[in-house]
Amino acid sequence: MTTSILVPPITEQQVRQVIDILAQTYHGRGSVELGDPYKVLVATVISQRTREEQTTAVSERVFARYPDWKALALADEQELYDLLEGSQYRETKAPRLIAMARIVVEKYGGRTPDTIEALLELPGVGRKTANCVLVYAFDIPALCVDIHMHRITNRLGWVHTKTPEQTEKALATLIPRDLWTGVNRLFLQHGRAICTPGVPRCLVCPIRAYCAYGQDPDTPKR
Repeated sequence: MTTSILVPPITEQQVRQVIDILAQTYHGRGSVELGDPYKVLVATVISQRTREEQTTAVSERVFARYPDWKALALADEQELYDLLEGSQYRETKAPRLIAMARIVVEKYGGRTPDTIEALLELPGVGRKTANCVLVYAFDIPALCVDIHMHRITNRLGWVHTKTPEQTEKALATLIPRDLWTGVNRLFLQHGRAICTPGVPRCLVCPIRAYCAYGQDPDTPKR
């Protein structure tokens, strides 16, 4: 049975107001500093189910040994597995990263693809990873919906969805396209600082006045 995606009657003005407040709170509208497409994609795969600090340390080790797609395509799987220590599911990520590198080298001449369709064909790449690459490697507008953005937009009442994939589809009709690039970073910062999993810090939330969860007297908050 498919879960329906319900988008409440939220106006574009309300969406812009919330995003403007978050931008003021976190100092800038999620401005994006573009990175090397190879490093963005590989690091995003490494980051799956892995904490940020661990992702950074593991990625630095991998890039020091394999600085580009050609080097990664020739990687020894056991060696890469060892370098991925600290990243969750490395027994799956190691062979996938090597397979991904070989496809990029053979099919794209060692250049990271820059379309959602091509990225989704690579092993280990789902919509969140693909959209993050579009945004942070190529400055192409896309909605990179992670667990923070999924949780916060449901609490706001913007969407009523069960998965980040459903949330992406719903938000694409709600958030103006000119706000797509960088909006993920704002929700990421807000999700870590205020709108945390479990009991959120609603009493100090700058967008509580716009939030269905925050305005509900029966929801747990602190």
